[in-house]
Formats: sequence, C-alpha cells, structure tokens
Amino acid sequence: MFDFIPYLSFLTSGIGLFFICYLLVRYGRSTHIYGLLYIIFALVFLEFYIYALTSKHIYNMLFLLRTPNVIRAFLPIVLFLYVRNMLNPTIQMRGVDWLHFIFPILVFVGVLPDLLLDSPSKKAILDAYYVQNNSFINTPSGWIPAGFVQPISILAGVAYGFVSVGYIFFTQKKFGMEYAYINRQSLIWLNLLAGAVTIYFLLQLYQYLNLFINNSFDPPSQLIKCILSIILFGYFITTPNVQENIDGCILPVDKVTPSVLDVVPNLLAAYQTDKIAVKLDQQIKNSQAFLDSTLDLNALAILTDMTSAKLSKYIKTYYGISFVELINRLRIHYFLEQRQAFDQYTLETYIYQSGFASRSTFYAAFKKYMGVNPSFYLKELNE
Repeated sequence: MFDFIPYLSFLTSGIGLFFICYLLVRYGRSTHIYGLLYIIFALVFLEFYIYALTSKHIYNMLFLLRTPNVIRAFLPIVLFLYVRNMLNPTIQMRGVDWLHFIFPILVFVGVLPDLLLDSPSKKAILDAYYVQNNSFINTPSGWIPAGFVQPISILAGVAYGFVSVGYIFFTQKKFGMEYAYINRQSLIWLNLLAGAVTIYFLLQLYQYLNLFINNSFDPPSQLIKCILSIILFGYFITTPNVQENIDGCILPVDKVTPSVLDVVPNLLAAYQTDKIAVKLDQQIKNSQAFLDSTLDLNALAILTDMTSAKLSKYIKTYYGISFVELINRLRIHYFLEQRQAFDQYTLETYIYQSGFASRSTFYAAFKKYMGVNPSFYLKELNE
C-alpha cells in the first residue's frame, strides 16, 4: 500500500535541493541565510536517507550509514539560533552560545567509528536491519551504547523545537503590537519553520517508538513529514514578503517612517545657496545616472567632470552622507515615484528600473533608509 514512500521521500529531497539552490542564488551574500540553509539541508538529507534505506539503494551509498545521527543532532541547535537571530538581527553570538553545540559534537565523536567502518562491515549492519528493522536501535552506534543516540537526539529536537516556538511568542510579547504588525509575514514564516521542525521530530519520535515496540517502519508518519517539508519550501518561494526580511525582522524604532519626499537626499542648509553645491545637486539628480545599476563613484566623477576623491569629499560635505547612501536614496525615491504604475509589471521590474542590481540589495537599502520593508510601506502609503 505504501510502496510509493521511497519515491515520495526522493521527490521531497529533490524539491528541497532545488530550494537550497534558490536560496544560494538569490541570497548567498546574506549571512543570515546560512542557518536556514543548514535547516533545509538537514531535512533534505534525512529524507534522502529514508529513500536510500527504504529502497535499499543505500547499498550503493554506504557512506550514508549512521550520518543521519550527526545531521539530526545539529538540526535543532541551528534552528533555535536561526530563529533567535532572525527575531533579533542585531544580536551577537556569545561564547556561552557555543555550549549548545556540545551535544551534537559528542554525537559526532561517538558515532565516528561506525562512519569509518569498511564496506563489508557496513553491509553486515544493513543486512541485519532488513532482517529485523529494530536492529539499528539494538546495536551500539560507534562508541555510544545501543538505544541512546537516536532517542536522545530526537528528544533534544522536540525540546529545542518547543523552545524556538516559545521564543517567537515571547519576543512578540516583548516588543509589542508594532513589532508583530510590521513583521507579521516573517513571524508566520518563523512559526511555520519552527512548528514544522518540531512536528518533524515528534513524528520521528513516533516512528522510533513504533520501531521499538512493533519492529516496523510507519509509512503514514513518513508521508506527513514529506508533505510538511514540501509545504515549507513552497511557502517561502511563493511569499515575497517573507523574502524581504531574509536578513531578520525589523526591530521597533521610535522615529516616524520617512515620507516619499523625506528619502530624497537634499543639500545641507549651509550649502543650499552655494553655487558649486547647487550645480552638483542638479547634475546628479537631473542626469538620473543613478538609474544605471553599474554606476560607481568613478563613473559619476567623470559625469560631473571632477576626480573621484573630490566628488566623494563634496558629497560628504554638501549632503552629510556617503556616495552609496546618496545613490540608494535617489533610487528608492525613484522607485516610490513609480508606485502608481506598479500593477502594470512585476515589482521586480521596477526594482531593476530604479537602478538596483538585485532584489536583495533593494530590500536591504529600503529597510535601512525607510525603516520598514517595501510591501509594508506601500500598503501603509496606499491606506
């Protein structure tokens, strides 16, 4: 009845691999993404292992034997740290935080002898498993006694999963309604991710108990795990608002969100009548050179007929900001000025037309200078 389970696990791991590639291509430069990458990799790896085990293709991939114990042990730790860093983007990794990794490192050291076994020895372990499914939990894992590594890893996963869900709840409560309102899409994503991983471990616990008591693999729970993983991958890819905050939630601020005109960089009061400053301001804004995504300081210096060092000094003196901020704010203003036509093309079209080289660069700049993500700002502006 459940002969399709190996192929469903293979399909799930394939979709997950596509999702990993998607994350790397679009957000590879964001440091926050690597925690998520490991979480997805772990889910993909565990599903592929189930495929290899249930289809017996593992005989051709003996290096996989015992590796899920290590991958599974690190997964809940990375999940918790990822959730925490997304909720508090400014938080720094402290020395005490590394203590979380003691358990998975001990698991890795413990199962290392089995990882280094020769092929005949690994095949003998697999032969015993296919004769009696619960042989894995009745034999030692490297230096670790039988029946220890898998249940303890699963229970640790359940515990960290609930801690992650609780951390999201208490962070919302701590920062208040404004934080929850601005970051509602990101919070949905984090709750979905933490909840899915927690359920994943609960299902693994059920599978372990079923294997321990009934000496049988439970296909329905495996089916649920696959469906959960596919929903998780699909939700992220199809929800642009979540992708806007790939580098973390927006912390509440006391200042008022700038208006469309406020984002335009203007000359400082002391230079608003200065002829050189006024001429430079007109050259930069009227030329709209900032719409070229390849524009750099040297190119703008040539356009304004001065050296790059002199131009950089003038921008800092006349505007009180850097060249990068000047250009990005002009691009954001141009983007917002086109908002009446946003229904004609995709939002990404206007992002590139405004001079941004990538979607992630646009989101980072918009959040930095406007204080919120683009979709939230546009919605508030329309209302």
